[in-house]
Amino acid sequence: MKKTPRKRLKLTRLGKITAGVLILLVMLLIYFLLGGIDGKNAEAGKGKQITAESKMMQNEGEVNKSKNETILIDKEKNNEIDSNKGISSKDNHKIIEPSGDKKKKVKHTAKKQSNEQATLKTGKVVYLTFDDGPNPVSLDILKLLKTYNAKATFFMLEPNMRKNPKVVKKMVKEGHTVGVHGVTHDVSKVYRSPANFVDEMKQAIGFIQETTNVKTNLVRAPYGSKPYITPPFQAAADQEDFILWDWNIDSIDWKLTNGEYIQKVKQQTMELTDKEPLIVLMHEKDSTLAHLEDLLTFFKEEGYEMEALNETMDPVQLK
Repeated sequence: MKKTPRKRLKLTRLGKITAGVLILLVMLLIYFLLGGIDGKNAEAGKGKQITAESKMMQNEGEVNKSKNETILIDKEKNNEIDSNKGISSKDNHKIIEPSGDKKKKVKHTAKKQSNEQATLKTGKVVYLTFDDGPNPVSLDILKLLKTYNAKATFFMLEPNMRKNPKVVKKMVKEGHTVGVHGVTHDVSKVYRSPANFVDEMKQAIGFIQETTNVKTNLVRAPYGSKPYITPPFQAAADQEDFILWDWNIDSIDWKLTNGEYIQKVKQQTMELTDKEPLIVLMHEKDSTLAHLEDLLTFFKEEGYEMEALNETMDPVQLK
């Protein structure tokens, strides 16, 4: 059986043109389709890039914010530590009290710093001090001091204060300084031991605080610190923060009762003026009051200021 030969499709010229146009259109369609897909992909890629950049910037912002907050917190902590040492972070006005030896060191440091503002003066300044009171005559002494605009320091015995509490209150009210001189004024008792010395002074200090609300640490040892305040006594006094005061001008008014003590004070004053602070020892006695105005007149006419001692001053002690 013979196969029928296939007839070849013969295209006319017009057919060839039409086929070429169709092919061109198909190619153009494919081109535009592919271009559209690439454009979308490019836009999508660009969008992803922008989103990634935005997230990166946001993350950086959060990191910077976190860093800034951390720096601020650290700065506040540093300021709190540097500016408020010894002050609670919870309450900047509440002092954290140190304990033990640290507390004692802080206290002495504060006194040392205050000394720069309230040191003992030399020259035309005199510090009048009175021992053994108060007594009934003390009111007249206070009146005379007020007349001459003079301030003084009173080292008092606890039994006498207990008998004359109103006088103690008046001393404080009128701007004088109050200190203690013990209880017994008996060498055999007060210096029996460092503990006895401390107990007597604390008893007297307690009465002043109870009576006037003034806590004083000023102490004058009976008969002076020399030779009674030996190293063990000094150590016991330091433990209690006592400030021991002696004198460098002794009026001996307890002995020179006829007024000769005035000349004694004048002589020593002239010798020590401009050389040392002038600390005058007297007593609250009738015979002292009888001639006290002569002494106050001398100081006023010679241009001396009469001032009281205070706890910020370095004490004068017997050599």
